[in-house]
Amino acid sequence: MKTHQKKLEKLNRGPVGQNYEEIKLKLIHNVSSYTLPKFETALELNAMKLQSHCHQSVFSLICHKIHNVSQQLMHTSKHKKISNLSDEELAALKSLKSNNNIVICKVDKGNCIVILDKEAYMKKAEDILKGEQFESLGNDKFHREREEELNKYIFSLFKAGVIDNKPRYQLQSICSSLSVFYGLPKAHKTGYPIRSIISTIGSYQYQLSKYLAKAIRDACPQAESYIKDSFEFVKRIKEIVLDKQKPYIMCSFDVESLYTNVTVEEAIETTFNYIYKP
Repeated sequence: MKTHQKKLEKLNRGPVGQNYEEIKLKLIHNVSSYTLPKFETALELNAMKLQSHCHQSVFSLICHKIHNVSQQLMHTSKHKKISNLSDEELAALKSLKSNNNIVICKVDKGNCIVILDKEAYMKKAEDILKGEQFESLGNDKFHREREEELNKYIFSLFKAGVIDNKPRYQLQSICSSLSVFYGLPKAHKTGYPIRSIISTIGSYQYQLSKYLAKAIRDACPQAESYIKDSFEFVKRIKEIVLDKQKPYIMCSFDVESLYTNVTVEEAIETTFNYIYKP
């Protein structure tokens, strides 16, 4: 891995991402100016080892007693709220929660969290929003106007007999909320850049988006280049037979902010061309 990293750094003329060997075991990436509290836990278990010469009847009696006690404990603790965190851990979590100067985020890829300074997080988010794919709306009524426009269009489809009552009530929007923008830090990349996420749950176009996504998915034939996940990729390359006398290089390309950089009009046109291709 070190040899490959050196080659990539030489091609990139600089460091490439984070050191995977150093970060793969980390559960918390603290890149904020806040020092996390350190606490240690020690567990002691007082148990008596049964001797190997213990008679079978005695051994069975002990097992029976242990079973009865465990059943009683499970019965009495069923209705009790038992925390799996120590008092020190709970105090540390409360301290983090009350700190308004930091942001705690789930990492973009993996099962760990990242703690950033709030100012740094906001700066990363603002840099993304300055892109050409975003525009500032000065009209406070924009959301309500779009919701009314959508409902009128859905009602016109119902009056024209294009849809029946079920999709009409499913797609119309009432008292919707605004979409929410947030970012997930990329722990595997240098500087912890964030991946922009726009959650439309509860927005006026949420149900319509789900409806159209299913319709397009059902109408589109599966592309030859489609790969579900890394397991399918490994399965496919196992079936490829290469000439051992020739050198081969496997490359992986990462498009920065792919979805936000694809224009909506071009995406719609490409989708229709793919659905209706001869």
